[in-house]
Amino acid sequence: MTSELGIVFLFLALILSSFSFIKLNLGFFNINFSSLCNIKITNIVFTLIFLSFIILTYSFINSDFSLDVVVNNSNSQLPFIYKITGVWGNHEGSILLWLLVMAFFGFIFSKIRNINSEFKELVLTIQNSLIFLVSLFIVFTSNPFQKSFPPKIEGVDLNPLLQDPGLAIHPPFLYLGYVGFSIVYSISLALISNKGNFKFIEILKPWVFISWTFLTIGIGLGSWWAYYELGWGGFWFWDPVENASLLPWLTASTLLHTILLANKNSLFFKWTIFLAIFTFILSLLGTFLVRSGVLVSVHAFANDPSRGLFILFLLLVITLFGFIKFLKILDNKNHKEINFLSREGVISLNSIFMLSLTFTILIGTIYPIFSNVILDKKISVGAPFFNSILSPMMIPLTIGMIVGPFIKWGRDDLKFLINRIKYVIILILISSLIIWYLNFGGPILSIIFFILGGSLIASSTYELSLFLFSVKRKVKLSKKILSQILAHLGIGILIIGVTGSSILKEEKIQFQSIGEEIMIKEFNVKFLGVRSVEGANYISQMGLFDISKGGNIIKRMTPEKRFYNSGKQMTTEAAISSGIFGDLYIALGERSENDPDEKKWTTRIWYNPFTLWIWMSVILLAFAGLISFVRFSQSRL
Repeated sequence: MTSELGIVFLFLALILSSFSFIKLNLGFFNINFSSLCNIKITNIVFTLIFLSFIILTYSFINSDFSLDVVVNNSNSQLPFIYKITGVWGNHEGSILLWLLVMAFFGFIFSKIRNINSEFKELVLTIQNSLIFLVSLFIVFTSNPFQKSFPPKIEGVDLNPLLQDPGLAIHPPFLYLGYVGFSIVYSISLALISNKGNFKFIEILKPWVFISWTFLTIGIGLGSWWAYYELGWGGFWFWDPVENASLLPWLTASTLLHTILLANKNSLFFKWTIFLAIFTFILSLLGTFLVRSGVLVSVHAFANDPSRGLFILFLLLVITLFGFIKFLKILDNKNHKEINFLSREGVISLNSIFMLSLTFTILIGTIYPIFSNVILDKKISVGAPFFNSILSPMMIPLTIGMIVGPFIKWGRDDLKFLINRIKYVIILILISSLIIWYLNFGGPILSIIFFILGGSLIASSTYELSLFLFSVKRKVKLSKKILSQILAHLGIGILIIGVTGSSILKEEKIQFQSIGEEIMIKEFNVKFLGVRSVEGANYISQMGLFDISKGGNIIKRMTPEKRFYNSGKQMTTEAAISSGIFGDLYIALGERSENDPDEKKWTTRIWYNPFTLWIWMSVILLAFAGLISFVRFSQSRL
């Protein structure tokens, strides 16, 4: 009986949010329908959706195999933590979490007191309308409370790849980022309806920064999980769904910069509104790619065409509504001209480069769809294409980040600029010489990006020192400056991490006999054999490897191949020894079929330089985002 209440609550949320949807559309046709209080609707709808989610979670914890979603994504042997994560480890449960996060952001917004009541009502009308559309999708195509007839005694199992602590936290953070931009979308449309009142742009800022922060953490956690769980030695595969999460992050990163200038120049105000709308649309596009089955991906949740068509319909409705509204502010051409030798000019140029990169990745991601539909040809666009367009785009972007903080607002003089950044130039030259020396003989592309990353770190460090140690400049280190420095420092560290892990990695794949040693970098990897280990709901073949350096054993590493009894599936668990300058990465393969003594196994050994720097950069970027969120929320939330 408890599970029946879950769908009842969803129906009630659908009905209540429909009133806001009706009000919004009547308002679109200039019909007054102001009797509804969207604040009350928002609070009730959030409560109903939250209760529905709790009921679904309870069903998973108690192994209620009367529900299809529990049967297909859990079993009684599943550890408790994975019974909970099983709630969003499937299409139906994950889209309910999607809806819950959307309602949560609306609920939080409704509690803000120092906002014009009329403006708040308008924002919540739009947000509740979005909730109505997603609720419609869930109730009629993706009901998580669909009954199983007859009720099953035991469940199939949760996908073994999802039985991992990283997957317990990765989707919630990713959804908080993805769906967080729904409130950004709603506020932006309200700003347009408010005739582009610049003062209300301040309301938008904290929501942009907190959503971007969550999305950054979500992408970082996903990359980290893929690195240690999938066993292929990399952190990014340019998978279509990986790209789908990257696209809104790129536009949101551009939005972070334009929103800071939106109050000063109408051009940046328009850029801000456009990017806010477009970022949420890209988030919806990612949902479509994950759940429609139009692209092959290891991340795909569903392959139901009817669901894909429904999501496509939602995407088109929200896109058309957003951009029809956006057209209202395009006729105003009264904006200040921007001098390219200025801080605003650098931000503008970097915004253009960032959007160019976004559209190029977007085309590469969705092109297989059009090729399949129009040309009847199945093709895939892989890493070589994306790397080829990312590399040249990153050079001007990074240069802009290095020089930009030292350029004056409004207009600058080239002679005075060079004099101002002379110490930065010296630091860059020294860094370049050091990097060139350390990496001599390596690929020229790695040297270029090491120099760019090192230069960005050097310029950020120098900028920070001006505020921390300067006596002449008695300037307080503000949250604004600190967040900017930390973000640029994080990007510099990220560039070095990605470059090292992608371009300079060493890989050895071979049949390795028990007792045999493989040399990689300065490490000797000795294979000791394989033993069976029984886990909570799986049986593991655990490889034993002794790692020595300079003749001394320094570590034992134990990669695994796990076989899950319930689902009859196998996963790879890599063993990773992380260091500040590189990771030793080992994955255990299959036993050789041609070895009569059964002593040879396929082993994959990588040395990935600077991979740890990638995770460090994510922490710095997230911290920078949180600082900015605190800064802008102090007066607004």
